[in-house]
Amino acid sequence: MIKAQATSVLKKIRKKTAQPKQERTQKRMQMVIQTTQELLLAVGIERISIPEIANAVGIPRTSIYQFFPTKYDLLRHIALMHLNVLVTRIGHAAVAVLSEHPKASIDEYGQKLSASMIQTTAHFFNESEVASLIILSGPFTRQAYLEYQVELKKVSVGVRKALEMIKVDHYVPQQPDSLTILMELVFTCMKHGYYNENYISEKIIQESYRIAMSYLAALKDNAYLLAVDEG
Repeated sequence: MIKAQATSVLKKIRKKTAQPKQERTQKRMQMVIQTTQELLLAVGIERISIPEIANAVGIPRTSIYQFFPTKYDLLRHIALMHLNVLVTRIGHAAVAVLSEHPKASIDEYGQKLSASMIQTTAHFFNESEVASLIILSGPFTRQAYLEYQVELKKVSVGVRKALEMIKVDHYVPQQPDSLTILMELVFTCMKHGYYNENYISEKIIQESYRIAMSYLAALKDNAYLLAVDEG
């Protein structure tokens, strides 16, 4: 359902937001994105504005509004750029675990996959303050959330294929997508660390791992099910 909603939202956004075609315009938008990231670190998300960005770049604000009607459209675009990089790194980390440990047990695979993906995510956020600020602070709107879901779904699909290879995919539900939920839980834990310590510490990495393993164990054992009164 979320995937269908996200696809619908993306179609609407593509109709609403033009894409720069001319080389000069593309370079200008690259400057806008770079300047926006610099201003994010200097003044924060709350105080940043399209007029301020346009003034810093030295272009009319209408040049930005043409492609990003609001500052949140621009921030969403930048967040998705960084999230796409993270998704790619997580995918590579998952593949590496499977190729480096071909004879590991099912439980070992779960532990190693979780540890590798969590460490990859933590290192990514610690390397990029902009990514930490803009991803862990968001999403800013429902549209942004649905777009985030599309990116996280890519990780879910890749990991699920890996689980199929070792024949343990059957206990990881697809509806709701438990792997996407798990990644959001990890993000929430790292958000706590970022806002309290300005980086993802080893203790937060450990807590993220604890959350991941507890959640996966509960899924495997079909445990902690809440009795729902449907009356």
